[in-house]
Amino acid sequence: MIAVHAEAVELSNSMTAHQAFNVIARSTLRHFSSNAEAVRELDGEAIHQMRVGLRRMRAAISLFGAILPASSTGKVKTELRWLSGELAPAREIDVFVKQRIQPLRNASEPKRGIRAIEKRFFARHRQAFLRARDALATPRYRKLLIDVLEWLELRQPNADGASATPIEKFAGEAMHRRIRKARKRGRRLADLSAVERHKLRIKIKKIRYAVDFFRNLYPAKAQAGLERLSNQLKKIQDALGALNDFIAHREIAVDAALHAPRGDRRARAFGLLLGQEKEASKTLLKAASKAMRGLRPRSVALD
Repeated sequence: MIAVHAEAVELSNSMTAHQAFNVIARSTLRHFSSNAEAVRELDGEAIHQMRVGLRRMRAAISLFGAILPASSTGKVKTELRWLSGELAPAREIDVFVKQRIQPLRNASEPKRGIRAIEKRFFARHRQAFLRARDALATPRYRKLLIDVLEWLELRQPNADGASATPIEKFAGEAMHRRIRKARKRGRRLADLSAVERHKLRIKIKKIRYAVDFFRNLYPAKAQAGLERLSNQLKKIQDALGALNDFIAHREIAVDAALHAPRGDRRARAFGLLLGQEKEASKTLLKAASKAMRGLRPRSVALD
């Protein structure tokens, strides 16, 4: 089995918001569930794609939150969050090993220390992958799939009529509002805490997913502008994601160093994982701030 990537979402301007959400939600369900077999085979890319599919569904729920029933939707969100949490350690340690551990083979540190680091983290890597696999063998995962399908089939349009809003109107307003809020939040990016930057990154990621969801509603003449917007969002997301990785990787490395036996060569070698981040962080913040200034809410107009 190989990892399955997201399919293109095909919407029509004749759809209501209710109908469009059903199309999007089913697409995201196919995305994450189609990776299950490859996850069971401990495929790292499949774990990543399953997480992406889950995030896309959660982003869709957030985008369409105003037209979704609160009680049943809340239960679905809880289960999607649970599965994401079971997969997260595998993805985090996979990125850490590839970005921070494997390059140590070319370092000048004692080879015994490098081998000790590799042994320690490859063991953690396997444990995290097994946890992801085991989550898919639980009754809770099987029930999640059934509950999501039932929720999609039985969910009724809201009585207030918002569900009947033409998707063209709904999409334009939703994206404009979210871009405006994200741009306002990111004006003083350097002053934000790590937690605040992480929250902003999630907002940016949701807008990128929205661009993908609604892309084929736009006429051909608007596609170039939409692509520029997507590229701007990706620059912000990548920069903030790298900053977030710095923090996560530092925590992993510090924990490992603190638990290394006294005098163990690993402790010195772990120091390699902590350096050279200050200057890199400044560069990333600068890149994210520049891309943030380039966001324009009017760029998502459908007319």
